[in-house]
Amino acid sequence: MNLTEDKTYTISLELEACENLTGLSGETVELEFTNKELLHAVITCGMPLQRLTPAYFSKRKSELLYKIFLVETALDTTGDRLKKSKKIAYLDSSEKSVMSYYLGMFFTKLISQRLFGVDYLTHLNLIEKMNGDGFIDFFAGEWRPDMIGYCASDDSWSVWEAKGGSNRREQALRKGSQQVAAIASVNGKKPKPAAVCMTYYERGYLCGVVRDPEPDQGEAVRFRQEDFFRSYYRPVFEIFLECGAGMRPRGNHMELSVSVPCFTQEGQEDKERVLQFGMPKTMFYHFMEDQYGFLAESGIDTWRAGIPQGAFMGMDGIYLR
Repeated sequence: MNLTEDKTYTISLELEACENLTGLSGETVELEFTNKELLHAVITCGMPLQRLTPAYFSKRKSELLYKIFLVETALDTTGDRLKKSKKIAYLDSSEKSVMSYYLGMFFTKLISQRLFGVDYLTHLNLIEKMNGDGFIDFFAGEWRPDMIGYCASDDSWSVWEAKGGSNRREQALRKGSQQVAAIASVNGKKPKPAAVCMTYYERGYLCGVVRDPEPDQGEAVRFRQEDFFRSYYRPVFEIFLECGAGMRPRGNHMELSVSVPCFTQEGQEDKERVLQFGMPKTMFYHFMEDQYGFLAESGIDTWRAGIPQGAFMGMDGIYLR
């Protein structure tokens, strides 16, 4: 698979107990998306290990390349369908599990935006506590959900658990349902939705299922909206800081060029691709001052003005081309 190649893909998604949000409960939908949409999800999807490398300056570029490598190595294409790559057949089952876990996160990011209007999705344990004393980590180990989402249009919060594996596993879906039920409210509001999203392979092709169980009880989670935005944007902004030599102003935006090697194509080891993505200048300069609260008053309409032709911009203001 080549994530930088202009293509449109399709994935089959089954929706369970989602009628209040999509009106399509119990149905299978064919979700079409472009390589740029998937790349956007990969770039902006945080990784839990980001808390462990604060002193390593080149960490964000390394993480970006690693995420792209995982997707391109794990998946092949047949027409517009994504399928399990034969290249990973020799890997140990634990190594395959790591790939499946990250694929699950990336596609949860994509699916939550496209079908549920989630503009931002970040890991719960990357958000600072209200009192500034460390990160939100009061959930016991494996029973906390993965991610918190935010939709700007209706000021709503959502809770997500990402699952990935070789096969559809009912036990994992039930556990995911219990994990999202561990949060009863986010900043005083009932999650909309609290869903588990699983990607898996059916006859070798990548498929997905989204289940939105009705939570009965759980914890009340509170954090500052500014800290939520910081946990989402900071890793992306740090790529700009680390790769400053490839950064330049472009109209109303700051744009960054990052060289991406050809990971899996034999005979092209010396060739590189250039990934270009950017953000509004106003956003960039606020981030330079460690200011993230302004995002609550901003919007996609002002960010979209002047983006390069053919570029894809997410609802978060990050574009790529």
